[in-house]
Amino acid sequence: MGVKQIAKRAPQRARAIAALVAAAALGACTSWPEQQRRDREKPSNPPLETGPNWHGTRTVLMYLPNRLFDLTDIVRLRLELGPGWAIGARATSFVPLFIGGYDCTWLGVHGPRNGPSIPLPFGLDEGGGFGLGGGDYGSAEFGVAVHLWMIGFDVGFDPRELVDFGAGFANVDLSHDDL
Repeated sequence: MGVKQIAKRAPQRARAIAALVAAAALGACTSWPEQQRRDREKPSNPPLETGPNWHGTRTVLMYLPNRLFDLTDIVRLRLELGPGWAIGARATSFVPLFIGGYDCTWLGVHGPRNGPSIPLPFGLDEGGGFGLGGGDYGSAEFGVAVHLWMIGFDVGFDPRELVDFGAGFANVDLSHDDL
């Protein structure tokens, strides 16, 4: 096949490809309500099927680590090192205030995890601007953060996590943050 024949057939092939793409898009659009109906009928969290008694074994193995992690969720106590000037205060997630900016490495107790995760005793953090809201804080956390030049601190207390810690001894996870 020569170059002229390829050039001659190119517009026909382009139209054919465009027609196929349009047909596929139309087919996807018409099946959208059917897909939504099937998704609604599926259970949101299907059971983990990895063995005959995996849930019980996992619960026993993770009991002590989850209690330790729940204990560290109660307080936030972080030393921050890095450049910046900032001040912030929070009285639950409804009344947080922040002004300034910083970029730091922190060391200490992370505070509320807000989901299943392993709380590391160090990390990177940054913040900047002026605002009400935001941040990675617990919904019932009270606290204050100050960052002056190269050093800062962030302390807080979450009473809801204290209740979660107590309920955890009965294997009840009120904050839904157990692993």
